[in-house]
Amino acid sequence: MARISKEQVKWLDGTESLIPHHVIVVSVASFTFNFSKVEQLRECIKYYEHKTRPSSRIPAKRAEGQLGKDWRKLRGWDVERWFERLPMYLMEEPKRQKILKALNKALSLVESGKL
Repeated sequence: MARISKEQVKWLDGTESLIPHHVIVVSVASFTFNFSKVEQLRECIKYYEHKTRPSSRIPAKRAEGQLGKDWRKLRGWDVERWFERLPMYLMEEPKRQKILKALNKALSLVESGKL
């Protein structure tokens, strides 16, 4: 059973703020996902919809286009994306299906205004 909630936080992106921010919290499969924007939730759903994972390599031209010509100085050779930090047990098929179901439920709650 997944737990879906909306929590108020004072810290966002590592900085303290006087303006209250809300974070969507989805706890499923012994893991807690935190989303500060609905777009992040949609991106995570799109990631978990695929059974096979794409290559984790980032072409240098795409990195250069996003970060500028000195992207290697900014990020180094190891550019890590959010989904590369996820624990491997979340990739197992039964857990992937549970996670996808919980994330879709959270998205429907957010879009209907119930969360």
